[in-house]
Amino acid sequence: MILNKLSKPKAKYRKLVAVMNVLLAMTGLGAVVALVLEYGSDLSPTHERWVHNLQWVVLAVFVLDRFVRGWVAQRRRTYFRENWLDFALIAAVVAAIAIATNLRGSIRSAGTLYVLVAQAYIVLALILRGINLNMRLAGSGLPPAWLLVGSFAVLAAVGSGLLMLPAATPGPDSDHYRPIDYMDALFTSVSATCVTGLVVRDTGQDFTLFGQVVILVLIQLGGLGMMLFGTALAMAVGKSLSLRSSAAVGEMLAVDTVGRVGRTMWFVIVTTLALEALGALMFYGMFTAPQGGQTLATGEAIWQSIFHSISSFCNAGFSLYGRNMMQGVPEGWPVALRDHWQIMGVMAPLIVLGGLGFPVLQELCRYAFQRGRRLLARWRSTIGSIQASTVRPLSLHAKIVLTTTLGLLVLGAAGLLLFESTGGGNAPRIGQHPLRTVHTAEPNDWQGLSLLRRVREVTFQSVTARTAGFNTIDMSELSQAGKLWMCGLMTIGGSPGGTAGGMKTVTFALLILAAVAALRRRKALEAFRRRIAVDAFQRAVAIAVLYAALVAVVTLLLSVAMRPGADVPLIDVLFEASSACGTVGLSTGLTERLTILGKSVIVGAMFIGRLGPLTLLLAMTARQRHVDYAYAAENVVIG
Repeated sequence: MILNKLSKPKAKYRKLVAVMNVLLAMTGLGAVVALVLEYGSDLSPTHERWVHNLQWVVLAVFVLDRFVRGWVAQRRRTYFRENWLDFALIAAVVAAIAIATNLRGSIRSAGTLYVLVAQAYIVLALILRGINLNMRLAGSGLPPAWLLVGSFAVLAAVGSGLLMLPAATPGPDSDHYRPIDYMDALFTSVSATCVTGLVVRDTGQDFTLFGQVVILVLIQLGGLGMMLFGTALAMAVGKSLSLRSSAAVGEMLAVDTVGRVGRTMWFVIVTTLALEALGALMFYGMFTAPQGGQTLATGEAIWQSIFHSISSFCNAGFSLYGRNMMQGVPEGWPVALRDHWQIMGVMAPLIVLGGLGFPVLQELCRYAFQRGRRLLARWRSTIGSIQASTVRPLSLHAKIVLTTTLGLLVLGAAGLLLFESTGGGNAPRIGQHPLRTVHTAEPNDWQGLSLLRRVREVTFQSVTARTAGFNTIDMSELSQAGKLWMCGLMTIGGSPGGTAGGMKTVTFALLILAAVAALRRRKALEAFRRRIAVDAFQRAVAIAVLYAALVAVVTLLLSVAMRPGADVPLIDVLFEASSACGTVGLSTGLTERLTILGKSVIVGAMFIGRLGPLTLLLAMTARQRHVDYAYAAENVVIG
């Protein structure tokens, strides 16, 4: 929180406050360590008592810090008003301890209740301090590009550490015991944070419920942005945004008006949670259906529904099944996952909505509301006010996004169906990320599909290639032409301001419009009877050039990183590079064969691809000065 100057400490107490800041930072670190040890590892009774004692010390320091800062504040009443939630938590802890003491013996041991109360307070206190830190960073004046890069890097680093905990992977007594090294943990964490979906471990078998929850939280925070969540929580507890904070968050949300930041942010949060909840509800029937002779328990089916709903809307492509949505095809299930109506009826719409971008979703909701209100007024045969009957048209950005998205979906499916009319070569692998070789009854699953089913599958692949990463057909069975077509779709990706990656649909559309303008000998870019600003076109060209360079460099490095003697076609290497840079997650089976160097290259590609190469360059060149002069113009020969 940015403190009011009346709530700042008096001058004579500034040294004391400085000491408290250091102590609070060390205590916060101790709190995190204590919670991680408590729930992330198997402690002996002696070590568990030490951890509980540390948690009580942390609680005492947190409480003491609040009262000391209130005592030294210039205006104590102002300080208590600004930090009322902290003191409400302290009161709740005192009340909970009193209740636990009175109920001692009737529920469970008082010691256990006391520990739970202390841990609950520590978690909430850490959240509040994280909110304050987020507000300080957002209002610090740092370039938004730095904040974006830093938040993703911290989130990926924390996630990799959590996935290294013993509680994140099955133990030695499990049938799926497989010790995880840090490179695999980092790879998984970056893939989840950057909502890519490339995996080197089977998410459903090689990670416990704790590890799967960590991955899902990384997907959710990475899909929407950690800074956005922190700011939303700050506003939820009554914090107000400064002008700098609003400008920083507005740039992350692609909102050009500071006054609309708060409203847009709440729209993003509410829409995301509502669509994910609706998707989970509709997924439930698919996961309660018999799966190879068995049926999932209710709790497991609910967890599967939630996981796949969030993964779909965030365009992550992570699945709790080793063969993704092809699970059940080689196993001979009565109804494989890809044959359920939820794949096209729930998963595909979630992917498209997440990839449209929140600015477009907000415009569509506003447009639908205004159209509905106008139709209702006509139905009631009332004139209504001018404002009530006016429908504001969609912006040029929304029209370009919707048109380009629809065109790519149709052309993507049509092209894939055309190039894969007979399928590619024989491929014994089934799945998006084949972590094991599976020999199927048919040498090629694609060739056994009817025309109607092929149309359905290519339609879904056209949706998921931009940039979700779920798959219902085996990518290794595609022909070279089909793989190259998929590379094009993965490179374009989704739309700005959403959860998708890639070069973005608007960038691709502006390049097409530039070519059309050149052929028509028009000096300006025009679309829907509007002229597009030169700055937007220059930015689109910069993104396209940098993104093409990124894919080329990653392809080159992956070719070098392959094991000596590995016979890997170049198209498969390009496919993997396009998938990583576009944060898609589809694979022809190359992921499992990566060396340490190859995994490092993919990690870097996913990170840069999620943030965008232009964002990284802007972060590194944030101190460049703007010049107010221009050189004399001179023509050059082109073509």
